[in-house]
Amino acid sequence: MKKLILLFLFISCSDTIYIERPIQEVPETLFMPQAVGLKLESYIVQDKVRINTKLPQDGKYRIKILDFSNTIINQEIITGKEGDNILNIYVNSLPVSSYTVELYTNTNDFIGRQTFSMK
Repeated sequence: MKKLILLFLFISCSDTIYIERPIQEVPETLFMPQAVGLKLESYIVQDKVRINTKLPQDGKYRIKILDFSNTIINQEIITGKEGDNILNIYVNSLPVSSYTVELYTNTNDFIGRQTFSMK
């Protein structure tokens, strides 16, 4: 009982708050040494492509998918956390062709670009 009271007093007197963020396991195929960027797991895809969006800070970001003529096929705003963010892009409704995935900040600053082809 005394140990419990001491522990409570120790915790209540502490002025430091620790927030534990869950650690996201980054597969080797999506690892990036750069501080920010975009990486695809595979460049030839069928139903979906996994991507790593490595972000400079928490916030909203825009992902665009463009066709070979640089026409925007789809775009989405995501809420990401600083560091690695593993996402799936489902592409099974796209015709067989080559596409580009681009990542921008919410204020339209460019972060990264990768290309993939439908199988």
